[in-house]
Amino acid sequence: MNRTIDTAAELPDVLAELSAALAHPGTAIILLAPDLLISPVVLSPITENMLAGTCAAVRPHREGNIRVAHHEISAIANSFHHINTGNAQSVGAVRIDPRDFPRAQVAVADLEQAIRSGVIIANSSEVAELVLAALTRAQISVRAVELIDAPWFRSPEDVTASQAHIAAMPESRIRGLQANRVDDGFYSTFVVRKLSKPLSALAIKLRMSPNLVTVISFIVGVAAALSFAQGARWALILGALLLQLSLILDCVDGEVARATHRFSVIGAWLDASTDRVKEYAVYAGLATGAVVNGVESQLAWGVAVILMIVQTARHMGDYNFAAIQKMREAALPFASIVDPQDPWGHGTATFSARVNSRSGVRWVKKVIHMPIGERWLVLSVVAAVLTPLWALYSLLALTSLAWLYTLVGRVLRTRRWAKTAVGVELICAQLDNGPLFDSLPKVLRRVPGSRWNWASPMVNRLIEMGVVAGIAIAWFPQWITLAFGYLFIIAFHHYDNLYRALARSQAPRWLTWGALGRDSRTIIVMIAALIGITAFYDALNLGVAWLFMWCVIVASAQYLNAQSSPEKATSTRKGAHS
Repeated sequence: MNRTIDTAAELPDVLAELSAALAHPGTAIILLAPDLLISPVVLSPITENMLAGTCAAVRPHREGNIRVAHHEISAIANSFHHINTGNAQSVGAVRIDPRDFPRAQVAVADLEQAIRSGVIIANSSEVAELVLAALTRAQISVRAVELIDAPWFRSPEDVTASQAHIAAMPESRIRGLQANRVDDGFYSTFVVRKLSKPLSALAIKLRMSPNLVTVISFIVGVAAALSFAQGARWALILGALLLQLSLILDCVDGEVARATHRFSVIGAWLDASTDRVKEYAVYAGLATGAVVNGVESQLAWGVAVILMIVQTARHMGDYNFAAIQKMREAALPFASIVDPQDPWGHGTATFSARVNSRSGVRWVKKVIHMPIGERWLVLSVVAAVLTPLWALYSLLALTSLAWLYTLVGRVLRTRRWAKTAVGVELICAQLDNGPLFDSLPKVLRRVPGSRWNWASPMVNRLIEMGVVAGIAIAWFPQWITLAFGYLFIIAFHHYDNLYRALARSQAPRWLTWGALGRDSRTIIVMIAALIGITAFYDALNLGVAWLFMWCVIVASAQYLNAQSSPEKATSTRKGAHS
């Protein structure tokens, strides 16, 4: 249960009470502006989500008093502090997570002292904005929680009319709007969400858990892959419909989680891992269906293998670049609470932010990025209308173009960054070095320490998976199906490492060494290929059996067990998996 600070007293006394509360460990603290009128249900993303972290409620506004960068509050204005540019408005609600209590206590104490001494003169109604300034200037990360389009008021002239306006919006409507995801792609926003909303309402009415919906979506996705594998026209159409149903259900589980605020570490892991398994299983189903229709096995499975490698490498680049970009561009500069100037200085609005402010351009860019909704739409439509092989060809072409487009932009952006390493811990958590590599002298084990380190996991995945695919396609095409299965498990293993790293975790060394590491696995496959076709077959066969048991079953159990305690549960459900 959260603790709420009474803000009706004088401003210095409110800050003193907050500082005293922060000095003692406990549950999260909620601070609401004394003049804020809002429905408690509208604020539930802050008050009811136990995994919300330190955050504040905002609403988008072109000339607001808050600047948000990468979903984090970078600066805030009040009657004393100023910002150069704003893109959101403070609602007046702040949540301080227990993990930030020690630093927040110091920041709030400094603010209280500045107000009592008269250095800062402000109104009591600005307590939320003043505390936000104290937190951000002390370099405490504050997530911006964008509230739904519901009425709320600060210091309204007619309190009774304002309260009536707030009460006129039913709770069911509020919960329905909260179920929406802010950063969806074009197809998911304008098509899939229209179909998922009735199913989400039904799931909530039936008291279905988000995890149960995720499992159902996974089963439907696997059924779509099996249907594609039949190759017949009716089966391709059925597979396309099932794949779209799986996509809709994939939206439903997130909508149910957000509407009911039922977030969990298991849900985050389940949602992320099943999405990848479903998509790559569909690649396998389409390759099988193409073979049934008379396409050479080597061709069909070769395209599926290349597509899986491209998609895996692209995801590694997407997630790591986004994480490091946020570290660089949303990192808070330290500033004194008694300095009224914008701590970021001038020129804070980037070209990308200005371009993305145009709605049409933003949606075009989202489509070009080929998120999961657009990818599955391409697979469904082309498979149902044309052939399974053309579905794989089409997605490979569009995904490759999307990857090239994003790579060009990231290269240009990286060149503007300082030539220093940021996010080294994140990248090192994904090195996947085996006992062979770890036994080398430290001078030979270079840590990714440049501004380009975000590309390291992407390149490493390309090398390891590309070696296996290249050998299978060029030398032993008869084992291309087995190579797909082997690489399927390898891809799952690397996604596991990626999601751990993003959750500020890392696989223990015994788990990484048990999978032999990327270095040993690659060397074994190359030696087996040089020995001959039988050795290559045996290496892949044994690899599939061992790595499935170790990287899928053991690794999943270890991660869920390690994340079971609340203080380690930093992941949130339905992240930006695309």
